[in-house]
Amino acid sequence: MQQVDKHQVKAFLLQLQDDICQKLEQQDGAATFQQDEWQREQGGGGRSRVMKDGQVFEQGGVNFSHVFGDKMPASATAHRPELAGRKFEAMGVSLVIHPKNPYIPTSHANVRFFIAEKEGEDPIWWFGGGFDLTPFYPYEEDCQHWHDTAKQICQPFGDEVYAEHKKWCDDYFFLPHRNETRGVGGLFFDDLNQWGFERSFAYMQAVGSGYTDAYLPIVEKRKAEQYGERERNFQLYRRGRYVEFNLVYDRGTLFGLQSGGRTESILMSMPPLARWEYSYEPQEGSAEARLYSDYLNRESGNLNNSLCSTWRMCAEVIVSNYTFRYPSARTVGINMSKPDQYVVFGNPISQSKSPYIHTLFARQTSQNLEYVSQQPEPDAFKQAATEFFHSGGKGCNITAPFKEDAFQFAGRLTERAQLAGAVNTLKKLDDGEIIGDNTDGEGLVQDLLQHQVQLEGASILVIGSGGAARGVLKPLLDQKPASITITNRTFEKAQQLAELFKPFGQINSVPMSDVSRAYDVVINSASTSLYKQLPDISDAIFADHTVSYDMTYGQGLTTFNQWAKESGARFAYDGLGMLVGQAAESFMLWRGLRPGTKQILRELRKNLEGL
Repeated sequence: MQQVDKHQVKAFLLQLQDDICQKLEQQDGAATFQQDEWQREQGGGGRSRVMKDGQVFEQGGVNFSHVFGDKMPASATAHRPELAGRKFEAMGVSLVIHPKNPYIPTSHANVRFFIAEKEGEDPIWWFGGGFDLTPFYPYEEDCQHWHDTAKQICQPFGDEVYAEHKKWCDDYFFLPHRNETRGVGGLFFDDLNQWGFERSFAYMQAVGSGYTDAYLPIVEKRKAEQYGERERNFQLYRRGRYVEFNLVYDRGTLFGLQSGGRTESILMSMPPLARWEYSYEPQEGSAEARLYSDYLNRESGNLNNSLCSTWRMCAEVIVSNYTFRYPSARTVGINMSKPDQYVVFGNPISQSKSPYIHTLFARQTSQNLEYVSQQPEPDAFKQAATEFFHSGGKGCNITAPFKEDAFQFAGRLTERAQLAGAVNTLKKLDDGEIIGDNTDGEGLVQDLLQHQVQLEGASILVIGSGGAARGVLKPLLDQKPASITITNRTFEKAQQLAELFKPFGQINSVPMSDVSRAYDVVINSASTSLYKQLPDISDAIFADHTVSYDMTYGQGLTTFNQWAKESGARFAYDGLGMLVGQAAESFMLWRGLRPGTKQILRELRKNLEGL
């Protein structure tokens, strides 16, 4: 059995702290680390080094600690019950760097060694550590460099090490109550002793020394980027996630606080400034939104619903001079109040995805509601809706063939419902009146914008002149396109629709046989794809810049979008995003909260494709 040399480990950790601080000071060029040595009453101590208000780094802490005692804290024995009754020593270097510039990511690293000894028995020991990156405005090349460096560190220790420790990092630095990762990951390992002392120690050294190789080139590349108030506010908002993770989930923080460690040193990872915003949702298509959609969503998409449902109720945790809000243990439980009732009416209705979507919306936003489907007979919508609202129902969605019936049923109509001539959403107001709305157009527009389709100044062709087309024309015109052209198999219907919407923008109608030029955006509102059919129109409507959008959806490309791609269209999107978008708009009308759609859309897509 290899000899465990804890003195050698301590010497390395002290030198590592010196090396990292020196390199960070050189990168900043102005600020220096101030050292604070401390002793722990129960045994041990450390030296904390903090940098503040530098040219590059707003605040950074690099802490060395070596604590020991006769009794293990609860956080450790819960994780490893065999440690009970042993003396322990824990030592490590931990750091968190919070840059000023929002284009420089926050970074965290730590390496640590733990040993528990009992007379007459072999010691129990292990190494742990890693590093992770938390960008606010990520660059793909920076993330690639970060992970390439991590892979190079791992390579000498085995081909499988990088993949295993990267996955461990992704799993560890995850906020269940937010259903998002803290950042873009890196490496994380713990309980490492199976390689023997020398090899395990060598790996810990490689990870600790490799941190600056991974991080400082990113700092150097981004520190001169220009930023403004918007970027700064978003940086402060995202720092809140850092605080939430460290105070609720981080094992190192819990161990330090429970083992009598120095509170100031343990909490030096907290950012100097952070902010929270109620129900924040980034603007669709923005750089902020891309952080969530492209970098922070787990592919598994597993929601921890029990946590999500309890985070509405909070208790205050005071840290230094900041007040953060976290759930009280008193609030963890089941909401026993009767859920508000919602329903979707249609015939047929078994294929509807609305109950699934709205149930996920409710979990995401911690709303106590129940959403089901109901299939009235074709002539029984009015009776079914009346009974639903009389029984205390709060709101409903309506799909074919009842949208015009719902239009007649509503006591009041929104402007977009009046223009659409159909209603897909009903809500019971406090005075008992039923208001009807149509959210289809908003769902379409939001999905197009999410795909970064330029609508302002665009030439748009809408194929079809039925209820689906009528419901989306006003929201499309609100985006100020150069023109909208309506074409339909029955030209008179296209003419009537164009006349109805002329007061709202540039809109015209053309017979299908006369459509012979390319458009920026082509929207198929007809149901032809459901029957594997195509509209009788020239493929000249597509060019290498055209975006094709089919309001239907299915597994793979729809029939219309397959034709569009074969005819040269640049992009082709189906209506699944429109479905989720209109549902989110309905949810907003009912509950006053706009749910996020990206993760739910991703889950629907996976289910649709059978993945």
